[in-house]
Amino acid sequence: MTEKIALVMGGGAGTGRATARAFAAAGARVTVADINGEAGEKTAELIRQDGGDAVFLHCDMGNLASIRQTHEQHMAHYDGLHWVSNNAAMGAPNKPVTELTEEEWDACTNVTYKGVWRCLKHQLPLIEASGGGAIVNVASVSGLRGEVLQSAYASAKGAVITLSKTVAAEYARRGVRVNTVCPGGINTRGIQLYLDKMPEMKQKTLDAHAMGRLAEPEEIADAVVFLCSDNASFITGHDMVVDGGVMVRSNVIEL
Repeated sequence: MTEKIALVMGGGAGTGRATARAFAAAGARVTVADINGEAGEKTAELIRQDGGDAVFLHCDMGNLASIRQTHEQHMAHYDGLHWVSNNAAMGAPNKPVTELTEEEWDACTNVTYKGVWRCLKHQLPLIEASGGGAIVNVASVSGLRGEVLQSAYASAKGAVITLSKTVAAEYARRGVRVNTVCPGGINTRGIQLYLDKMPEMKQKTLDAHAMGRLAEPEEIADAVVFLCSDNASFITGHDMVVDGGVMVRSNVIEL
């Protein structure tokens, strides 16, 4: 494999960290971008401890100037870009749509959806100028089917899916493939904190997956790396569902 240069937005923990490490294991040099400096630097250090090449850059997905600076710094360090995973997202309170405030809605969509758009504006020209490559935007099964009490998050992830398809069509003949990965539940610190606060939801969450468990972050990362690799050279505009069977279960959950 020709040496690749990768960028993971939201690479400080969970799926983002697993993806950054998987990119490095596949031979890529990796920029880890995250709003959490300690977590992002830890990911980069783990890659370096494994013998890889990685750098951490601070980035706020909710701020266009911060995203622009991150991409400029990435290019100054590595002078190229081939693989990208846009992974950062922000949730919203579990409320009926009529009870969400505009501030709660905007906080979620500003990072989860608009943040991806901000990133794409900078990434697409850089990948094209580097000779081509691939972008994988991490969406969710929530964006495919909707989710009770998660209207802002589900809508934002649905928008990421549609945006990705649009960009895939625009750049298909310009050497840039764009796909999404749509996970179900992932065994991360965030979901464990959520389940700890709502223990009555733990078994229901597991039962929502036909396989009876959550994904490990590495299982999602493997899908991202595949979609970036030459093994997926004829795949663009695709939503890869990696959900342990959520989509083949009923969408009705007793609340």
